Amino acid sequence: MASSDNPKNDLADDQPTGGRSFFRRRNLFVAGGVVLLSVLLTVVIAVIMFRAGVFDTYTKNQFTAKLADIGIDFTADVFRVRASPLELELKNATFNDRATGDKLFFIRDAHLGMTIVDLFGLRMSRDINIEKTDVTGAEVWVKFDENGKSNFANLKIVEDQAGSAVNFKYDSVKFSLTDSVVHFGDVTRKISADANNITFLLSPMEMTALGEPKRYRFDLTSKDSNFTYDTNKIEQINIKAVGIADDKGAELTSLELRTPIGESYLSGNLTDWAAPKYNFDIQSSVDLTQASSIFMSGTPIVGVGNFKGKV
Repeated sequence: MASSDNPKNDLADDQPTGGRSFFRRRNLFVAGGVVLLSVLLTVVIAVIMFRAGVFDTYTKNQFTAKLADIGIDFTADVFRVRASPLELELKNATFNDRATGDKLFFIRDAHLGMTIVDLFGLRMSRDINIEKTDVTGAEVWVKFDENGKSNFANLKIVEDQAGSAVNFKYDSVKFSLTDSVVHFGDVTRKISADANNITFLLSPMEMTALGEPKRYRFDLTSKDSNFTYDTNKIEQINIKAVGIADDKGAELTSLELRTPIGESYLSGNLTDWAAPKYNFDIQSSVDLTQASSIFMSGTPIVGVGNFKGKV
């Protein structure tokens, strides 16, 4: 076996190799420590910012800006973001028409379940999915003026722009509304109504083709409501509606209307939410004696009237 004539040369050859290995390990440990320290520091800063309400303020500013783009002025007594699970809480929130100042709706209490898409991705913007919304104690105002224009006509759907800091997505939202009221008024038809004790459930349907608008199943009930035509008023009205809706209108599977003077059952289509147009099949039974006493026609009418046709 061959050996070196100079042992010092062998030792010199061995030492640098061991030294390089040592420094490699040391650098690896140092790098790992720096990464771990950075992660811990980031977590601590995030917790401090969260506890200090920084995230609440940031999210509120983004939320308010999005509503302003739609055409809504927003204020709330409580606007709170919870971390686990990620949830937005609102209390005593008002939503008014930004152009006219008219009331659109008020929410006593709401909880919005959210998910941040690709939280740790290296991007300057974030997509937030609004996956579930539970609202209690809402009040909504729907009005049509003498020209048939709705108080919601000034609102516009705004697509998120590239580079936005936060993009709110509603495609998969499940929505529930309880203990709520809707006020309705139509000046040209001399109609007003209050839909009381409302429960409204909304859930998304699977998309059937790319590019089609998202459609939702809905289930609506209202009890002890009232309806006024001119100065004549009917109370104790109960309503139940089931169907499918999108941003263009709704398909009513069934609409049941029960009142002290009669009952009606409808199905059909409603188009254009801003200026509603409808085509319903209807089957109705009316107590003509009670109807004539409420809607005085000058000539008393007695008996029961049945109708089946289209409206």
